[in-house]
Amino acid sequence: MNAVGLRKSIRSAADERAPARPDPAWDWQVAPRHGDTDAVTARAAWAKRIAWRLAHPEAWRAELAQLAYFDPAYTYDEGHEYWWDRTTDPHLSTDIRHWILDEDGFVSLQPYRHAPLLLAMNFVLRAMLGNRVEREAEVHFDSDFGGRAGMYTEKGHPVSQVEPDLVVLPRELLLLEDAERNREGRTMRLDRGHPIPELVLEILSPITRTKDVRGKLHLYADLGIAEYLTCDPGGEPEPDVPAELQFFRLQPDGHYRQDEDAPAYFSTVCDTHVRLWQPDTGCPPRFQWWDAGQGRWRDQAADAEYERERYNREREAERERHNRELRAIRLEVAVDPLHKLLPDRVAPADRDRIEEAWRRDGPPADAVDRILAVRQSPAEWRSLLRIPNEDQTGE
Repeated sequence: MNAVGLRKSIRSAADERAPARPDPAWDWQVAPRHGDTDAVTARAAWAKRIAWRLAHPEAWRAELAQLAYFDPAYTYDEGHEYWWDRTTDPHLSTDIRHWILDEDGFVSLQPYRHAPLLLAMNFVLRAMLGNRVEREAEVHFDSDFGGRAGMYTEKGHPVSQVEPDLVVLPRELLLLEDAERNREGRTMRLDRGHPIPELVLEILSPITRTKDVRGKLHLYADLGIAEYLTCDPGGEPEPDVPAELQFFRLQPDGHYRQDEDAPAYFSTVCDTHVRLWQPDTGCPPRFQWWDAGQGRWRDQAADAEYERERYNREREAERERHNRELRAIRLEVAVDPLHKLLPDRVAPADRDRIEEAWRRDGPPADAVDRILAVRQSPAEWRSLLRIPNEDQTGE
């Protein structure tokens, strides 16, 4: 957002419920969080901080230089906050936390669904494409691209660097699965001829989604990135706000065309369908891909459930094999003495019928005891070795 757009946003976003004037007791140098003060005061303090930075560029630069992550080549935005342990600048690639600065001048943590969804999407894309997917990579480009996309710092400098949540690198940059890229490997200098990412994915903040989409939609198309996905995690500002996935495909004319709303989108880069699945708005959304070989939708949770079910099936099959082996052993333990110990007590035809019944229905648990009892009382063999479900009257 440039200076004119910021001032217009501050004027147009006035909160009717807030007091007409900012709280004079609030220290304008402090960036408030929601609940600290009212929106009018937060916007006024934000405007004063911006005005001071614009009026005192050298003093502000000296403050920035004290930060451990200070990069003299980076174009810092007077409209954002830079603390020692966090920043609200979404384009700055650092190892510190990124916070959100909304249009009312309040700062806040990333939405609770942002981080787990980012990890889940990274897992899915890597499962499909291997180790050519990177989180929060630096993408540098000529400032003309930032200007054409309408992306400026507060002082009017066009943006020349962004930090997408996820990028898919070209195939020639694929690494082994367990290899890690250092910062240089995660830095794409498109202004120096580095290969262009094939796909970019951004997870939107509910309070900055419009700004995030508008500028980057033009920027990524102008850079020639084949596919651009945006994901609104939902759940904020209201719990029942559903998650939403938007899919943009680069056209021959150099512009993106948004695929119509659908349960799933076919990604040429991924060579399969992808979707954002949310069975209920109270549940976190799940980014999934269609595995034609396995005939199912996959993500980390689905894979874990699939493995649990497969393990349970294998355990059940193993138990069944074990039970069959036990039954076979018990059968042979019963059938062998039936013929060896009773050749002169029970007629062969009767022993055969008993064996047939035992093989069909299983022998009695105490079959050997019964056989030994028949040796002592041959006349009672019918009651001791009775064949189930068969009338055994008379000799």
